[in-house]
Amino acid sequence: MVVRDLLNQLERLAPARRAMSWDAIGLQVGNPTASVHRVLCALDRSWGAVRHAAEHRYDTLITHHPLFLRPPRNFALEDPDRILAASLLEFRIAHIAAHTNWDCATHGVNDALAARLGLTGVIEFGSATEVPWITVTVFVPADHADAVIDAMSAAGAGTMGRYERCAFVSPGTGTFVPLPGANPAIGQVGRAESVAEVRIEMSAPAECSARITAAIRQAHPYELPAIHTVPMLPVREQRFGRVGELPSPMSLAEFATWVADRLGTRPWTWGDPDRAVRRVAVVGGAASGEWREALGMADVFITGEVKQHDALDAVSANLAIMAAGHYETEQPGVVALAERLREALP
Repeated sequence: MVVRDLLNQLERLAPARRAMSWDAIGLQVGNPTASVHRVLCALDRSWGAVRHAAEHRYDTLITHHPLFLRPPRNFALEDPDRILAASLLEFRIAHIAAHTNWDCATHGVNDALAARLGLTGVIEFGSATEVPWITVTVFVPADHADAVIDAMSAAGAGTMGRYERCAFVSPGTGTFVPLPGANPAIGQVGRAESVAEVRIEMSAPAECSARITAAIRQAHPYELPAIHTVPMLPVREQRFGRVGELPSPMSLAEFATWVADRLGTRPWTWGDPDRAVRRVAVVGGAASGEWREALGMADVFITGEVKQHDALDAVSANLAIMAAGHYETEQPGVVALAERLREALP
């Protein structure tokens, strides 16, 4: 396989459209047509990660944190990031970033953090990127409906949250007269026909429009299927945070010990040590401002780094808050990314 194949697999695991608008993800250094044999996953684009990749002959480095959030104005080798990029090129190591798109992804950073903490009944909450969506409508003979729905689904339609192949199907009658030169799948030239048809409606990200249209035409029995595409209001596809329940209630002080054991860190904790903790909200990394989204949903909010004013405001709002380390809250997601790639690309 080549780097572009790996990028396509990452797109399936963590669609780029879900990344925050300010983020820089995808291929940052390297040739998209270069061969891929060994892939190294790491949290940071650090000298340690690059040295390890070079010493152990990895040709691709995937990190959570990007090398460049903004394109460099020049490539003068005075800045550490530019020197790092030059070293990647020298060692012929491609560098890919999977950042905020992996934070919010299913099985991504925050799902992995919730799992590491033993949370159950996990649901999403908090911020999300607004993505343009469309509704695609097509009319098809009833006995071809399943084939067309399958084709549309494979092209990206009908995935809503943790559900897929979501479609609305309603019956009706289609009428037409094939004109000379037509090659009708049903009926005869010059003769009016009535066919039992169904109307299929499926929603999808706008970026999938061309693929869905092509898939319909491939699966549809008619020469010229009637396809309608209508813009929808933007959809907040996948929220960043996760909230779930502990196996059993414990005090905040006991929970701090639980977190220390599960993450291998000593967390900073704000709140009444004796307060009961049952529901826990998590957003890995530097996301202390997300505590407001967790109000009314959890007893404690965990992130990697907490600003002092956020800690004071959260406690004043009766929400305990915890800083468990940027590395410690995101590294489980890096392990999860390596596992998912190993499953998808054995």
